[in-house]
Amino acid sequence: MVPLPESFRAYRYQTGIDRIRDAYRASADTINKAVSEATLACVQHLESGVDDSEYDDDGVLLASTAHSLAQAELDAILAVTVVREAFITSAFHYWERSARAWTGLHGFEHKFPVLRKATRRLYRVSPQLPNLNRLNNVLKHNSHRVDRTLLKKRPDYFGSLFPRTNGNNPPEPRLRLSHEHVEEAFDIVRASGPTL
Repeated sequence: MVPLPESFRAYRYQTGIDRIRDAYRASADTINKAVSEATLACVQHLESGVDDSEYDDDGVLLASTAHSLAQAELDAILAVTVVREAFITSAFHYWERSARAWTGLHGFEHKFPVLRKATRRLYRVSPQLPNLNRLNNVLKHNSHRVDRTLLKKRPDYFGSLFPRTNGNNPPEPRLRLSHEHVEEAFDIVRASGPTL
């Protein structure tokens, strides 16, 4: 078998990450449009002043257009989160699969540190790649969604669901990924392998 020229390897790697990025952007556009439409429908209904809420004899809410629209808006917002997380994981796994092919390290014992070190002998690797690896592991394995090392190194990945009420009990940080974090993940992967 004739080895592929390095320029082709770089082209193949870089266009692969371009395809993942383009798929993310198309998905993000669709999801963001759904959020905007759901928010607009919710606001328009509230501004209309119509209250079609139905209650049972005990005063328990049975049905409400306002409630249904608010739930649809929340579902759309949660979908944005899922899309961002999925594409960050996809980007990291693309690097991992590629690095295994470049280095020939396919064994279970070849964890991230070994794979990264072997890749660094061949190509430049982004200094942010270890943080992306940690983020990927949080997304895949950590039900509490907080990695203290990652929180210290990348506090911008985290936020609080509730405002701080007092100094004794600060709110627990939760993963809060933005569009910019996803785009950054693509840049990290792009800078961690063969370049054109």
